[in-house]
Amino acid sequence: MRQFPVSLIGATYSPLHFAVISALLAFTALPLMAQEKPIPPELAFLNKVGKPYRITYEPWTEMQIPEGNRGSGGVGKVVRGKHWQFPVIVAGAVTPEAVWAIVKPAFLANGWTPVHEWSAGGIELFLHYQKDGVEAWAETDPSPERASVDIVEIAPIPFNFTLKPPSATPEPVNPNAGDFPWLGPLPGWQFRSSVPDTDPFRVAITGVTEPELVAPSSIVKTYRQPPDGMSNSLFHASYHDALIKAGWTIMYDRQDVSFTAHYTQNGRNLWATLYKSEFPEIRVADAGAANKDIGSDLKTNCHVAIYGMLFDFNKATLQPASDPVLQQILDLLKKNPAQKIEVQGHTDNVGADAYNQTLSEARAKAIVTWLTQHGIAGERLTPKGFGKTRPIADNATEAGRAKNRRVEIADPNCAAKSK
Repeated sequence: MRQFPVSLIGATYSPLHFAVISALLAFTALPLMAQEKPIPPELAFLNKVGKPYRITYEPWTEMQIPEGNRGSGGVGKVVRGKHWQFPVIVAGAVTPEAVWAIVKPAFLANGWTPVHEWSAGGIELFLHYQKDGVEAWAETDPSPERASVDIVEIAPIPFNFTLKPPSATPEPVNPNAGDFPWLGPLPGWQFRSSVPDTDPFRVAITGVTEPELVAPSSIVKTYRQPPDGMSNSLFHASYHDALIKAGWTIMYDRQDVSFTAHYTQNGRNLWATLYKSEFPEIRVADAGAANKDIGSDLKTNCHVAIYGMLFDFNKATLQPASDPVLQQILDLLKKNPAQKIEVQGHTDNVGADAYNQTLSEARAKAIVTWLTQHGIAGERLTPKGFGKTRPIADNATEAGRAKNRRVEIADPNCAAKSK
């Protein structure tokens, strides 16, 4: 059974260092936190078979019920709504089996339908209720003289929250004040601070062991929560739904406290991390703007690092999140038909020399293949791998390794400067 916490352990997440530090957030009797409340009408029958006590209530939550991977192939459902949890004393029923013989028939006689039972004789039940406009999901299991009950009564998010999709023309963003034009605060939040961060912006990507560098800088905006607080699940569900509806892709999801999102429509390439703490934080990097001058940078410096080129872990398979960056290189080559480039792959120092050399070559070739498949003549493109031989940062740190795992493009006509 899911034990409703008296307190919640959250993680303080710093995108600069990607450290997760435990912080204690107390649950008090707040409108969106744990409260005392009578059991709902669809469970009123339990007062006749026993004595519900220590009733804990959340006005709104998002959770899987039953929690975790239960039963053959996994049984459960992610549900949203009002949440009660409590035990029911069944006096005189000294064994779980005796409790079960009383509690289970009472559920079934009062409109509840069994979805799944665990163990041969029953004992522990996943149930569904739908009647008179009320839908609920519950789990119950017995112990000597009592049965535990966990129930979510389906209800919508208690406020309306939407986000405006970023437009094709980049909107002005004040790094020192105000909200992002397309990623604002939740209802009740108050602006606290806004600062530009010149450190490279790295994001956690599902399936990749270390955060990847996607932009050279970012802007961080923080907020104050309303005095009565906000549950982690409400924070997560509100932003998750609004981001998806606005066209963002969720790249990494640490449920309830933080996630990473990527926007690639309308010719944009925006990365965002959202984190709920004492002062909720929204951090955004405009990777499209970071790479917009690659043509002039290539002309001036003869080679340029490309931000946001992402591959599957230890593979040369380009992730779809790389498409906006590849499109910028494609646009450069289409606008300059005489331009030839050398695509250079680089790795960090994790792994053997030969392995990293092969990997860097394969990744450079994967980019060349993508460009030729999109209309660029092969003779204009030269893939080249350097493995871990040309680090630009300290491989002893996670941030340094992220900088070293990079792709560069170089102009072969000024090779003396680019190599």
